[in-house]
Amino acid sequence: MTFSYDHNQSLGYLTGIASRLLSNTLATRLKAAGIEMTSEQWGAIIILLNEGAMTQGQLGERLHLEKSSMSRLTDGLEKRGWIVRTKDLNDSRQKLVTPTPKALETAEQCATIARAIHEEAQAGMSESERIASRSLLSRLIKNLGGASR
Repeated sequence: MTFSYDHNQSLGYLTGIASRLLSNTLATRLKAAGIEMTSEQWGAIIILLNEGAMTQGQLGERLHLEKSSMSRLTDGLEKRGWIVRTKDLNDSRQKLVTPTPKALETAEQCATIARAIHEEAQAGMSESERIASRSLLSRLIKNLGGASR
């Protein structure tokens, strides 16, 4: 029996493989540079650096992570000294997640590594193809209920 669904052409399969390859490459290169940070942790740090302190829940929404996954991620970041959690002055029930000076000091090195990986991943693409790829992925995220930011 042949199945009429070709997973090799599936958007989920292709984006999943691309995502894992990008994440694994970033983690490997960060580790080689002496930076103990996962690609998921880098994603959280860059959001905090670009957008400022926010609650763990807000950060989880931005990363599209479940509460338990977000809790593990922030625990790891705090343990390594990349973030601090402080009481929100506007709502004492909430804690704000803020990047530390250590995160600020290392961010440019991480960004340089990430930019180099993006260049490798997009090798052979024209600028219009690069823009179209990002636009299409952003639309896909929006269509599936995520925020296109």
